[in-house]
Amino acid sequence: MEQMVDVLAKPGFRQAAVNFSWLLAERAGRFVLGAFVGFLVARHLGPVRLGSLSYCLALVTLMGFIPALGLEALLKRELLKSPVRATGLLASGFLLRFGAGVVGGVIIWLAAWAGCGLAGDEPRLLAILALILWQPALFLPELWLQTHLQAKSAAVVQLGALGMAAIVRVLLIRADAPLLAFAAVLVGEMFVGAVGYWFVARRAGLRIPLAAADRPTMRWLVAESWPLMFTSLAIVVYMKIDEVMLRQMAGAESVGVYAAAAKLSEVWYFLPTALASSVLPALLRAKQNDAATYARRQQQYYDLSAAVAYALSVPIALVAPGIVRLAYGAGFEAAGPILAVHIWSSVFVFLGVARGQWLVNEGLQKFYLVATGAGAVANIVLNLVFIPRWGGLGAAWATVISYGLAAWLASYCHPAVRATATLQTRALLIPFRGWRYLRRT
Repeated sequence: MEQMVDVLAKPGFRQAAVNFSWLLAERAGRFVLGAFVGFLVARHLGPVRLGSLSYCLALVTLMGFIPALGLEALLKRELLKSPVRATGLLASGFLLRFGAGVVGGVIIWLAAWAGCGLAGDEPRLLAILALILWQPALFLPELWLQTHLQAKSAAVVQLGALGMAAIVRVLLIRADAPLLAFAAVLVGEMFVGAVGYWFVARRAGLRIPLAAADRPTMRWLVAESWPLMFTSLAIVVYMKIDEVMLRQMAGAESVGVYAAAAKLSEVWYFLPTALASSVLPALLRAKQNDAATYARRQQQYYDLSAAVAYALSVPIALVAPGIVRLAYGAGFEAAGPILAVHIWSSVFVFLGVARGQWLVNEGLQKFYLVATGAGAVANIVLNLVFIPRWGGLGAAWATVISYGLAAWLASYCHPAVRATATLQTRALLIPFRGWRYLRRT
């Protein structure tokens, strides 16, 4: 217990805790404003129209690996290691992401114009939602705020944009607005958030003159990040391909029911990212100081990640049908069993995010790509087998299994990662370690 008291007393830990608390507060506000209004929107649209909107959003999300370029984790690491290079890194990252966003947007607009596999309003929905592909470039100041543990400023921006969007969505529901209007709100929320981030970061001292970008830095970023870019694609594939395959194999209504369940499950996925942003500075300091301390901090990080995931998954799985009825009403009753299964994917999401940051720190991006690629392939194969038999419930099982393969079991397949696999397994067993863990810490 004395060791735990010493850790709690450290300024770095307190700063990380305060930062994480603000991230939690932001997400709590996001849940109250966004999720509650999202439930109203889902009730208003119904399974079929919600399915069309979710399908088009999934297609755009699948293309999101291009503008993101896998730069987030890499830029975070470099900004923490070399603050003096911040201006050049961010300017170079902005130009790369903006140009890649143009490429991704053109591809989506061509697909919308061709109308491949689309019906009704879906081509126009897709064309509107393509603008979201500029988010990685426009949200770069948020990344800078994260590395400086200024979650309070980021939270104010997020909640402000979300509050405005929530008010507009309620007005659209009252006016019985068309589906295209709800897609436009998603784009508008992004632009309002981007303006807020740039304003807040500039007041905090951030300057990103585009002239600071240089070709050597841009070439280095691309060379370092390309495995992470395709890793992002693999992650998005095994997170969103289920909705695309459901749309093709079972129709828009099945997508709407599944998306309703997945939303309740994925709303918690911000937590591992928030933990990573808050814990990363302390982990990097521990790595520089002492290998034993670094390993101990890693185990504590995995244990905390798994404990939070279990604390969410167990109660939600037990009362999933009631949660769905309360959130969406009788029209989405079939989403209850799907949620009871899908929520268990959060355990592997938490562990996967924790391991992903470690892999970047250790320069193991290529293994990261192979592991997530294997998960994506497994998800596609399992969906082909499960969806025809069990529909959305089969897609949920495919998600959980593929997440477990990519985020945990794959760790045993590389000699340099097997020690981390042991740490992950110990974390997965934390419900059975309980009191022993408390005494150890």
